[in-house]
Amino acid sequence: MTAQQAPRLETERLILKQFTLDDFPALMASWSTPEMAKINGGENPAAEMVWARLLRYIGHWHALGYGYWAVFEKTTGHYAGSLGFQDAHRDITPELKYPEAGWTLIPEVRGKGYASEALAAVLLWGDQTFSSPVCCIIDEENIPSNYLAERFGFQFQGYVNYRGKRVRMLVRP
Repeated sequence: MTAQQAPRLETERLILKQFTLDDFPALMASWSTPEMAKINGGENPAAEMVWARLLRYIGHWHALGYGYWAVFEKTTGHYAGSLGFQDAHRDITPELKYPEAGWTLIPEVRGKGYASEALAAVLLWGDQTFSSPVCCIIDEENIPSNYLAERFGFQFQGYVNYRGKRVRMLVRP
């Protein structure tokens, strides 16, 4: 399964498209928020780390045929976040066996239902693409993401150790 570019997905209010190098400023701004710093072990990532993330988002599509989409509001064209699948080869115990779903939205757009709208489109694409289940890992304290995952059929499997912390691992058959 390989592709050169992410397919463009549209929902009622969102456009999900391939990340490009031009998306670096928006991605940098989104990863520089206190909420994202918490995900990153309490620190705002340096520009080089966000640049590496952007290249990983782009490269996943070229190497694996799946990856993350950049999410934009249809009406404003503003960057809203990222959603998709990855194989990050995480140093995690036990290891993840399936493509890993993930999502992040910028604080300004949370509470508008965008996560549900975008995740529905991404999972529909995943259902048509993957022959295996997909999984995700979520910090237990991230109640909104845990709720969203379970609402979309992800089922709690147990805890995994990642970066010295116990996190929830969920699988969507």
